Amino acid sequence: MPDTKSGRERKGRGKRRQLENHLTRRELEADEEPPEPTLETIDSEYLDEPGEAAAE
Repeated sequence: MPDTKSGRERKGRGKRRQLENHLTRRELEADEEPPEPTLETIDSEYLDEPGEAAAE
């Protein structure tokens, strides 16, 4: 079967609807409040120390 513009457009609408449904379902299933931030150690390998100039 040949590839037609109308067929591609129909598939695109289907994929868009599928994505919208997925995002809506994900939003509805999400917790009401965001999770509390944790006090994990931060990997500061790439962070500048306060008062130091950035290395160039």
